[in-house]
Amino acid sequence: MSFLDNVKQTLTGRPMNIKEPTFIRDVCDAQTQVEKLRELKKIVPLELAAKIDDDIKMLSYGISGENNVAYELKNSYMPILILRDLHLEYKGLTAQIDFVVIDTKFILVIECKKMLGDIEVTSNGDFIRLFKNTYGKVYKREGIYSPIVQNQRHLELIKHIICDGMESIKERNCMDILRSIVIFANSKTIVNMKYTKAEVKGSVIRCDQLIEHMKKLHTANENGHWLVESGMYKVVEVLMAHHKDIEVDYTQKYNIGTDIKNEPSSSLTQIPIEETEIYKDLKEYRLLKSREEGIKAYYIFTNAQLEQIISLRPNNTDMLMNINGFAKRQCEKYGDAIIQTVKRYMPV
Repeated sequence: MSFLDNVKQTLTGRPMNIKEPTFIRDVCDAQTQVEKLRELKKIVPLELAAKIDDDIKMLSYGISGENNVAYELKNSYMPILILRDLHLEYKGLTAQIDFVVIDTKFILVIECKKMLGDIEVTSNGDFIRLFKNTYGKVYKREGIYSPIVQNQRHLELIKHIICDGMESIKERNCMDILRSIVIFANSKTIVNMKYTKAEVKGSVIRCDQLIEHMKKLHTANENGHWLVESGMYKVVEVLMAHHKDIEVDYTQKYNIGTDIKNEPSSSLTQIPIEETEIYKDLKEYRLLKSREEGIKAYYIFTNAQLEQIISLRPNNTDMLMNINGFAKRQCEKYGDAIIQTVKRYMPV
């Protein structure tokens, strides 16, 4: 970029060559996984096909939410760079990030949530999911892990990557432009934040509010640090240097034998089990119960048992008892809640 371009960008606040929303990485990993799972389903026994259908359903639900956000970004008419589905690894830490939007005045980290049920955010910032019957009456309230806290951790990791990878940006300057937002992408979800603190309200928006939110971020940063066009691309370069494709051996996941003809490659990719919604829901339930009872979380069930629950998908206590180390006492105390959580992710 020439000196004259820098002067022009200083006056306008806009990059010279980026004229519209530009996806540098526009890959939906979940969609790729769904396509490969559909191919795999054609050559496996019926009992395995049912499990694959379940995984396809979970992946497809998240895909539609991400696509809603991608649509808003593509129609923002803003000169921005966009990275989708980043899997960052840095100094032993990892993060799966839905979108990073890079503007001259901000770097926005977006966490996309497409949740079932209405959401209530308390005055303490706790997220509660409400389940209603056909008459609209709440029959269950369930705490969920705060997506704001999750996104702040992503923000912290990105801050270290950028500060370490770009000599021109110090930590103070980085905090001038780094922002995060949680987007509820399900248009039917109602988020009640009547008693929520202002700082929490400002961290959660609906999908249709995204463009206006980005415009406000651009306008608000008048006196802080900002990026020239080459700096925007440098942020992309630094982040992509720490992006790693996640691979999993589906033949191992589904215990597929080598005798199956035309077996697909073992490098088929899938999101790690820790990033699936059923894993997060079960882990959140375990955390809340452990706090309620004042005990260690693994006393309720261990991580190994958690993975077995997801693998077996028990729909009754007898099946739950088949999980290694799952005692009768655990089934009596926690079985109903675990089974109800599992059923929400069973194929229709």
